[in-house]
Formats: sequence, C-alpha cells, structure tokens
Amino acid sequence: MKHDTEIWRHALGRYRGAIYSRTWLTMLTGMTLAWLFLFSIAAGDTVWIALIPVTVAVIAPLWLIPLSVVSTEGIRLVLKGIWIPWSGVDSICDPRPGDEEVRLILVDAHSIVLPGVPPSAVPGLRGLLARSRG
Repeated sequence: MKHDTEIWRHALGRYRGAIYSRTWLTMLTGMTLAWLFLFSIAAGDTVWIALIPVTVAVIAPLWLIPLSVVSTEGIRLVLKGIWIPWSGVDSICDPRPGDEEVRLILVDAHSIVLPGVPPSAVPGLRGLLARSRG
C-alpha cells in the first residue's frame, strides 16, 4: 500500500510543459522584441526603455505560470480556467506513441488533454483517481 501512496504523490504538482516549447516561444518573443529594441535605438528614440518591462511581462508568464495543477481534489487547467474534480474523470488514457501530454476521458464521455502533463505521470494520476473513488 505504501508503494501506491508513493506513486500518486509523484503526480501531484504544477506542470509547466516541455522546456523546448517554452524556449521556442521565449526565443520567438525575445527576437521580435530585440528587433524593436534595435529599431528604436537606431532611430534615436528612448522607447526601448519602455520595451524592457514589456519583454519581462510577455516572457515571464511562459516560465512562471503552470499549464496544469494536479491536486488530491482534482486538476486545474490554469490558462483555460477549467477545474476538473476527480469525480468528473472517468478514466485516464494509455499514452500512445508520440503523445506528449496525458489525455483524460470525462464522465460525460468528452476527452480532454492535460497541457504540460507528461505521459510518465499516468500511473500517479491513476493512483489519484483510484484514491478519490475510495
């Protein structure tokens, strides 16, 4: 029984997604703002000073805000503003080849992807689901 507890405890937490996706978006945003910096400096404007907080405000959420939060009560999809209690989950799908995120089947038969939650979390999520059912 202790082993089961250890498994579901590993699934709890905040999931931010793959580093490569955040790095790519950071680079895309950063390069766009870097060109704006260069153009404003080349034009002799001081607008580039205002672009520094804009850059931080755009890039920081990519690294600080989790995509999904898994708790013993349920799952919160942060950016979508969705709360899924464990009582609303019917099953957790087996990862298919190439899957990068976990898929759930809800009690209303809808399928939903958990952004940022890797397939390696499936055993822990199944433990949480079983735990919630008593």
